[in-house]
Amino acid sequence: MKKIILALLLMGTICVNTFAQAYDVVEAGEEVDFNHSEVYLSAGMPSFVGLFSGMFVAIFEGIGQAAANSGNSGGSGESGGSGESGQTNKSGDLAFSVAGGYNYYFNENFALGGYASYEKFSSLQLISAQAKITAQYGWEHFKIYHSLSGGILFVPGSGKPGFAFDLTYLGLKLDFKNWNVFVDASIPMTGIIKAGASFKF
Repeated sequence: MKKIILALLLMGTICVNTFAQAYDVVEAGEEVDFNHSEVYLSAGMPSFVGLFSGMFVAIFEGIGQAAANSGNSGGSGESGGSGESGQTNKSGDLAFSVAGGYNYYFNENFALGGYASYEKFSSLQLISAQAKITAQYGWEHFKIYHSLSGGILFVPGSGKPGFAFDLTYLGLKLDFKNWNVFVDASIPMTGIIKAGASFKF
């Protein structure tokens, strides 16, 4: 019985010492290798705001063009005019969003930063500049993150700027020492789904 107890105590002591040494090595490595700053670019789908606003703009523009075409239907250039308007509509139907920004990580889990975004849906354009707070967690090379941002929104051709806010409710990141790639889902002011990459320094 004494031999079994001594063997268990000896094994427990060895395990505790092993785990303590491994923990010290990991902690020291993280402090040395940690990059606090990152700059990033992303691109993706339009936002919820851009999608719904752009749909209404496209509907009203379509109604206006249909009324104009019906007024000119008796002219000799009917087929040529409709072909040109069709080509113009196709070139204006691009829908996308792009963003670029900067984050400063105070530690592995918390960052403050800011970004600017540009979005186009049909003839509607949205430009925003927002401050952002980010929280992340996960493993060494795979992270899950969430962020909340707020700032100002510009719509070219309109009056005063408005208020903008955004929530990234789920982000997934492959994270390495000097760079990462990510994909995330947001509402309501930036791309519904977007992907990008960052450089860390």
